Amino acid sequence: MQSEFKNFALLVLAAMAAFSMAAFVMTDTAHCEDWNSYSPEHAVGSGDDDWWTAYPDQHENSGMAVEHLDWVLDALKEKPVLILIHSSNCKPCLTQTPRIKAAAESFSEDLEYNDMLAEGSGYEKAIGILDVYNPAGGAQYVPTTIFITLAKGSDGTVDVAWHSEIDAMSQEKIDAYVKDSIYYYKQNAAAWI
Repeated sequence: MQSEFKNFALLVLAAMAAFSMAAFVMTDTAHCEDWNSYSPEHAVGSGDDDWWTAYPDQHENSGMAVEHLDWVLDALKEKPVLILIHSSNCKPCLTQTPRIKAAAESFSEDLEYNDMLAEGSGYEKAIGILDVYNPAGGAQYVPTTIFITLAKGSDGTVDVAWHSEIDAMSQEKIDAYVKDSIYYYKQNAAAWI
């Protein structure tokens, strides 16, 4: 009887070890991504879900060039950029903030994250960012999430590409844009002038 109990205990321990190893591997996938075989979920274009190199179709300045902020261009010399503009008291912000922070933490080696509180001393800087990266132009809302990378435009040259969304996003959608931004950056950073 004691022998059967030892065998059962060993089986339970082995199962727990296997489960722990699987959980570790699953949580560490961001660092093990095979970027050479990755297929981006979102293309470069001008539609709602695309990466944009000029203002997108839904923007009041559709098709016009974007004057990117100097600090964003400086950051792009090292990594793609993720910006979250939010406030401390809006319900969608309270949903979006932990999701963005989880993605930023998972991909921290390959991504620069900027958390921008649109209140107090951060208000003016947040408005300046929204003036450039608001997906529709006009009225500004929080939360706004902005993904910025480097990608080839329609003419084949590498340019700054960005995508932004207003309101809370699903974790899956956030992760897809983060992974796309890293992939496009790795593919195009060397050719960016």
